[in-house]
Amino acid sequence: EAYATEDALKVGRYHCLREGWDDAFLSFMKSGGFSPSKKVEKIDVPSLILWGRQDGILDGKEFADKFVETLPDAELCWVEECGHVPHLEQPEFTAEKIASFLRSDKFEDVVPAVSTSSSSPFSFGNVGGIAAAGVAAMAAAGTAVTLIGSN
Repeated sequence: EAYATEDALKVGRYHCLREGWDDAFLSFMKSGGFSPSKKVEKIDVPSLILWGRQDGILDGKEFADKFVETLPDAELCWVEECGHVPHLEQPEFTAEKIASFLRSDKFEDVVPAVSTSSSSPFSFGNVGGIAAAGVAAMAAAGTAVTLIGSN
């Protein structure tokens, strides 16, 4: 069962049509495939991991736990009725979880406030523009796993 729109699925597969994709994918699989980088453990800020419960591309049972175990201050949030792209498949839920995380007390001493309004899920309260811009950039890039931090 697909949760994204047909257009979202087309966009999500677009990279597979690019020249060199077949060779790159084969090389990737021969290398052992996906594994969190050694740099992930160096992330020392609170991190939110959003993972689609029905992700058919990266098995959350295997990979989400690797992030939780590797990151020193990680919070895992399963996105129900969602595959590989939570920001497209469950955008309201995803935006609210990100906004709630950024408004949490985890960020009280990180950076000065940019907004104190809580009328919108996009008012981040005590989180500065760097973290908010990072979230927007990651969402625009279409990341399946969203790591939020200010470093």
